[in-house]
Amino acid sequence: MSRPVVLFVTSYVSPFMTELTAAVNELEQVELHAAYVETGQFANHGAHWNTAADRPDTHRRTKDVSIEAFLRKLFAAHRPRAVICGYGRGKAYETVFSLCREFGAAFGVFAEQPMRDGRFKHLARAAYYAALWRRRPPAFVLAVGDRAVQFYRRLLREPETAMFFPYYQDLRPALAIPDRPARETLRFLFSGRLAAQHGIRGLAAAFEKLAQTHPGRFHWRISGTGPEERWIQQAMARSPALAQAVSFDREFATWNDRLRPFADSDVLALPSLHAGWGLVIPEALSSGMPVITTRGVEAARYYVEAGVNGLLVEPHPADIYRALAFCLDQPAAVDAMRRHARASAARGDARVGAGRLADLLARWL
Repeated sequence: MSRPVVLFVTSYVSPFMTELTAAVNELEQVELHAAYVETGQFANHGAHWNTAADRPDTHRRTKDVSIEAFLRKLFAAHRPRAVICGYGRGKAYETVFSLCREFGAAFGVFAEQPMRDGRFKHLARAAYYAALWRRRPPAFVLAVGDRAVQFYRRLLREPETAMFFPYYQDLRPALAIPDRPARETLRFLFSGRLAAQHGIRGLAAAFEKLAQTHPGRFHWRISGTGPEERWIQQAMARSPALAQAVSFDREFATWNDRLRPFADSDVLALPSLHAGWGLVIPEALSSGMPVITTRGVEAARYYVEAGVNGLLVEPHPADIYRALAFCLDQPAAVDAMRRHARASAARGDARVGAGRLADLLARWL
């Protein structure tokens, strides 16, 4: 008996979606295919993100094929019973919705909460979603984070069809990283895009102060690029002590190379104002690192227990500084958090997500 087919349509190649697709297909309950619509490499990430090549269950559109032709071919070839759309609006959303109607597939959405970058913009986005979803309503929403669940339930006729579903990934490579030896110089890590939403300016100011109060006692490794690097460079120019403590590790040839800085760091510092993904948090926890983060990391808050495997702070320099200094002044507390880190991230593994996805979609298959 053939398995029901589910098609996941999203924008740029996502290693996490590729890993989840593989994990779902290993269960042999559902046949999942991932379709990557955008033809270029996501500007925020390097070539090591391209994990779609040479996999029969992942499909990437080429520039000579239109979005509609690309998707229509996949619908015709696989006849999906359910389609998950990683777009909450726009041309791809409307194209997928129309094809679902034509082929008799259930139409669902996988979405974060819209970014909260001002009350007016947020209200405008909510009004846009409400109008679009009245005309082209999804049958279900896989909402990335608890606040996303609350946001989308207000837009649906059946609120319970907005279901919590964070990002999942294959955490086995991170779990395989050996435990770190005790050392006098604590190694902090920032991993991710050096963008304003990750609070880089405040993070740089906090580390600049830490270099004044705890000189020579820490190292700060930065794994990422982006326009907000200027705040780090300015802080290093003002503080020779900070400049000596900073290093960059951000050139990766393969997907798993991104874990190299995790293997040689002790605490992740990610004071984001907004991070819909926040996937470096379960990665860090799985590698045995406590985390310093905020409530703005959305779905990743699912993994953080304040005082148990990390510290929750406000994305302000003074609060970030206090957390960094605490880690230096209380090594026993850091060791205790480290012992809880790996187990707390286990629920973020792709194999767990695969089973949850199959269960959540059973109603539409």
